[in-house]
Amino acid sequence: MEDNRVQTQIALYMTNKKLCEFNDKLKPAPVEFYAHIHAQGEKVGDNSRQRSCIGVVLQDYSKGTGASTVRVTANLSPDFFVYALSRVSLGVELFDFYEEKIFGNPDQQGKSMVTKVSIKRASVGKDGKPRNYPWCVLVENGRAIKESTQTGGIHMKKGSYQMERSVFVNINDYDFFRLMQQTVRYINAWELTMAPKRIRDAMKLMEPQQN
Repeated sequence: MEDNRVQTQIALYMTNKKLCEFNDKLKPAPVEFYAHIHAQGEKVGDNSRQRSCIGVVLQDYSKGTGASTVRVTANLSPDFFVYALSRVSLGVELFDFYEEKIFGNPDQQGKSMVTKVSIKRASVGKDGKPRNYPWCVLVENGRAIKESTQTGGIHMKKGSYQMERSVFVNINDYDFFRLMQQTVRYINAWELTMAPKRIRDAMKLMEPQQN
């Protein structure tokens, strides 16, 4: 039987040992916050808080497939891809992006899920020679204890982080540009598809207020 499931994959880079994939996890902002276009964790009637993002998947099957494959996941804001594409288009020599998140309900040890993402470009290696694959995308998955900050935010308790899996993928300039270009192209198409109806719905809700 054919597999006719709709695929959310936007862009893919794959070698005989590694894989880097970006997937559609975009969500529109609630109509009450229509001008945000993308959901940014706004609180709505049922107290749910959604965020619009692009899913990142890295896989390392250098030691085998199936159970031997190491797979890590993370989420990035759509704004990251627009920013990264602008840097690539300018031909920057150096690029350094890092982000970590802790989320979800604590497990029996009181630890929640953690994702760490590092994306860097270095045109020259430590040996001083030009690198053919100057981009490095690294994702870590692990667990840590949540701790509240004085400003009401949440971060990892110092010393509580435990890494579970880590994968990095080295990418050349052309393929990294292609990944960013394809993802930004999709984000733009998604916005042009989803935003008009949300804006029209919001205009209807605002009519009584304006009158």
